[in-house]
This record gives sequence, C-alpha cells and structure tokens, in this order.
Amino acid sequence: MNLVDDPSATRRFRVLVSAPIPAIRQGSQWLTLDLWARDVNAQAQVADVTIVCDSVETMPGTMMPLDPRIAVVPAVSGAISDATLSEQIAAADFTQITGQAGWRAAALSRQILRLAKRQGKPVFLGISSNRARTNIINAQGKSLQHRLRARARSLDVAMTQRWLARRSAGVFVVGEGLRKLIAPVARTIHVGVASWIEQADIAPPRPRRAEPARVCMAGRLEAMKGFHIGIAAFVQAGPERFAGLTIIGEGAERDRLATQAADAGLGAFRMMGGVPYPEGFFAFLDAQDIVLMTNLNDEQPRLIFDAISRGCIPLCPDTPPYRSLGLDPRILYAQGSADALAERLRALADPDLRVALSESIAELARTYTVSAMHRARLAWMDGAR
Repeated sequence: MNLVDDPSATRRFRVLVSAPIPAIRQGSQWLTLDLWARDVNAQAQVADVTIVCDSVETMPGTMMPLDPRIAVVPAVSGAISDATLSEQIAAADFTQITGQAGWRAAALSRQILRLAKRQGKPVFLGISSNRARTNIINAQGKSLQHRLRARARSLDVAMTQRWLARRSAGVFVVGEGLRKLIAPVARTIHVGVASWIEQADIAPPRPRRAEPARVCMAGRLEAMKGFHIGIAAFVQAGPERFAGLTIIGEGAERDRLATQAADAGLGAFRMMGGVPYPEGFFAFLDAQDIVLMTNLNDEQPRLIFDAISRGCIPLCPDTPPYRSLGLDPRILYAQGSADALAERLRALADPDLRVALSESIAELARTYTVSAMHRARLAWMDGAR
C-alpha cells in the first residue's frame, strides 16, 4: 500500500535533506532564507524532515524560521563526520541531495552517496535549474577570459550532475526543460512542477479594471533572466498604453537595466530591491497586473504560480516547462523575442482580455501548490526506491 496516498496510514516517511543553503541558530530556533524555509516547511507537512546544512552566524537575505518539527544537523564549512552522517542516513527512508554545483561543492553529496551505498539506502538527486547553461548565458558579451571561465564552470556542473545521477536511485527535476540534462544516465526521473504557494495564498478573482495595466518583472538580476528583453518589449508595446514598468530584485545586471530603461526614455519605470516572501512580495503583486517571464534558460520558475495566485497575468516563453503546464496559448511567446513579447503585451492593454485570461488560468494555482509538489515527489520516491 502506498503510504503517501493512503489517508488512513499512520506512518510518516522520514526524509534526510542535504541543503545547499545554510541555517542560523537563534536559541532553540533555526532560521534560513525565506523562500527555502517556505519550501522545506511545506515538506515537513507531509514527512518527517531532517536537514544537513552549514550553520552560520549571519547571511544576506530575509530570514524565516524553520518548522520546529524539522531536525537540523549542522555541518562546518560543508563538512560532517562519516559517523554522524551514517547515523542520519540509517534513520531515513529517503535521502535527497542537490545537483546544482560543480565537483568540489558536491563533496557532501558524494559523501552521502558513498555512505548510503554501504547501507543499501536510496538517495535521490534534485536539480532545479540548468546552472551549467546559465554560466554560459551570463558570460555572453564579457571578455574572452570571462567566457572561458564560464565554460569551465559549465562543464564542471554538467559532468558532476551526470556523475551524481548515475549513482542515485532517481532524479527529480523542475520542469520538462531539465529532463534532457540527465535523461541518458538517470535510472528514473520525476518531472516536478515547482511552486511556493498554498491554497490559502490564492486571492479572490479581481474585478475588471479599466485603468492602464501595471507591468512588472521579478527575480535575480542576471543576464539569464532576460530582463533586458522585457524592457525592450515594453518599449515596443508602447509605454503610453500602460501605467508603468517595475523591476524587483537584486543582482549584477541592475545598472545595465537601469541604463537601458533611461536610454529608451522610460519615464514610468522604477527598480526595487527584494522584499520578504510571502507577505511583502504578495503585496507587491497585488499592485500589478502583468508579470513578464523572460528567462532564457530551461527551468520552470515558481514565480508563475505566485503571479496567477494573486490575479496577475504572466506572459511566458513558449518552451516545454511552460507549455507542459497547459497554459492558455495567448500568454505564450517565442522565447528571447522582444517582438513576440511586445505583441502579447500590447494585446493585454485590453482589460476585458485580462479578465478572460485570468479566469482561464486561475485553476492552475489551485492545482500546483507547494504541498502538492512535495506529495507527488514523496510518492515517486516511495515507488522508485
């Protein structure tokens, strides 16, 4: 009987998670970055979770407490003894490791695989983004030396991912676009739909607004996110049709994007720093109408469900991770094309179309919650071990 699907089952699976993000201890409480805390706290709703991660004094970003039911096993600079780690692996039904970095950074994941093999315990590899390709994209237009270093990092990440995938019981990826990274070597693959929202986060349907639409973009300010394409598309769509364009986030591309907007003569343009998730970010989205999803890579950003849950219309690249969600084709455009995005954006100046599209995609937010994501992954791990 599948313990995940059987509501009468009393046993909960125990999951050991090797976390790439550190935690901070304050008295008896552990805190970590707000988005990661929201993710793993949701996992603690469906399983007993133990996290192995670095313990630090401070780190940049907004902190959120971990669920007190989550046990934290602190490492020091990524190092933990074989004896301690073996004990945690033995107590777990499943162990999750991450596949986002290169060989050196994957030392803990390799240690876990080695110790778990001795015990015959299943280990599952998680890949949430194509960091190998991101290195290449972010280096475009930089010096030859910079591009060569980026290619070396890209190769390191790709080879490490495949090495880990071959030795894992299975690999879970975020979105259909990432399947190709490990398809030739993985024993089994779970393509998850990533989300941070819960049912309680879904706002009531918005009434029709005749005022000009408010347009935004949000995320890390790096070239891979394609924010420069969003600015170009906004200019082509006709800024006079809209109330303005806002970018929220931090990163290396901030000055370049500000310069691009200034050179285009955008008056109703502003850039904001990051805000706490979820309250601050949801309040921001509640003041917007259209979210431009302009990423140039293969992953499926969770932002799409944040946008839909708060009544915004996301305009998304017409690529496998988005197309597989069953999105209305009227919100899809050719990836990387400012012309195609401008055409879609121009159409959304019509408030009646915005209402119709909001209604057509609203169910996606109710379907793809963070709890549903973890339940589906847990069921897959149960069947794959």
